[in-house]
Amino acid sequence: MTRKRLLFWTAALLAVTLSIAACTSSDQQGGSSSVSEVRIGVLSPTSGKSAAAGAEALHGAELAAALVNGDEGTVPLAGIGSGGLAGLGGAKLTLVAADTKSSPQAGATEAARLVTEKRVAGLVGAYDAAVTDGASQRTERLGVPFVNGDSPADYLTARGLDWFFRTGPTDRMFGEAFYSTLRQEKVVPKRISMLYTTDAPGESLHRVLHDLAPEANYHEHGMVKFAPGQPNLVSELQELRDEKKPEVLFLMTSRADDAVRVLETMEGMGYRPPQIFAFARGVFSEPQVLQAAGTAGEGLYYGTAWSRETAGRSGIAKAIMERYEQRFNQPMSETAAGTFTAVLVLAQAIDNAGSTDPQRVRAALLNLDIPGRETIMPWSGVRFDASSHQNVAANGVVEQRVGQAFRVVFPNELKVAAPAD
Repeated sequence: MTRKRLLFWTAALLAVTLSIAACTSSDQQGGSSSVSEVRIGVLSPTSGKSAAAGAEALHGAELAAALVNGDEGTVPLAGIGSGGLAGLGGAKLTLVAADTKSSPQAGATEAARLVTEKRVAGLVGAYDAAVTDGASQRTERLGVPFVNGDSPADYLTARGLDWFFRTGPTDRMFGEAFYSTLRQEKVVPKRISMLYTTDAPGESLHRVLHDLAPEANYHEHGMVKFAPGQPNLVSELQELRDEKKPEVLFLMTSRADDAVRVLETMEGMGYRPPQIFAFARGVFSEPQVLQAAGTAGEGLYYGTAWSRETAGRSGIAKAIMERYEQRFNQPMSETAAGTFTAVLVLAQAIDNAGSTDPQRVRAALLNLDIPGRETIMPWSGVRFDASSHQNVAANGVVEQRVGQAFRVVFPNELKVAAPAD
């Protein structure tokens, strides 16, 4: 072999070697078993009107990450091993938080920043339905998994997105739970009215409950709406009392201040419909809302995705609730439980994929079949519909306020007592 040919083949061999090394390095950065860290973005409103809920969401995510990393001991929940992500060689889970300020524009901007600058493998969040909508539209264009655990608006999983997944129940699931609760009463009421806010969450739930009424053999007698933050609600409640005269009132608002205003106004008017079914994701379990409710809140029915009462009856859920309360010195909430679950579901998918490659993580999400006993939620598990990416195993829980506490009245397998008169 001539010297010239020898130099040619030596150069060719070196090029191949460098190419293989580059691919190996790229593989490691893309999520091979040798990575040391996997980043997940957490979108939550830690400032602004929903700051308290945003802090709870972040706390739930932090506890989930601590459990995945083995900092809180081993528990038999999906996504948690002996320390780190076993499918990626024990890689640690790192959260990268971003404040959405309850603004769709800020949420979308932060989602893009987490993906392009912070290189997160996926995102969870973002509490507000409109923010979740905008942020997930942005991650859809970037091709990154987005797992939502706290925004029940039906339209979010009806948009045909490839990268958006929801673990929690939908508005329709809550509506079905409300009507099912009514049907199990000794004397089934028929006249229902709806009081709802004109924002996206209020309008979404109103449409669902309105459409479900004839299916459930109920007759709707009036819809009354008001603007979020509206200072005076006397005329709306007078209309309900004097004209609609409902046996059952469905009250729908996404803001604690609106909920307080409705209940305080009822209290001042001395008016209370025979039954009130409230849906306001996390709102009606807040202490200040209960205090403001006064006698108008007694007997109130409340739709929730997570219940302290049911969690207290499950060994593993109770243990997680206690760890949360010890770690953050506050009660675990529906919002915290939802984000906690979303982080663990995404972590489980990444672990199963053995990679942070978006396509592989997406495929792993679609193939998940997590039994209910491996979650802290009162559901039968986590299984995503192949088309909508909604968790079909989720369900809504209905609680009733009796005294200063809520007790579960639906579904039947979870209830401790029949609804109180």
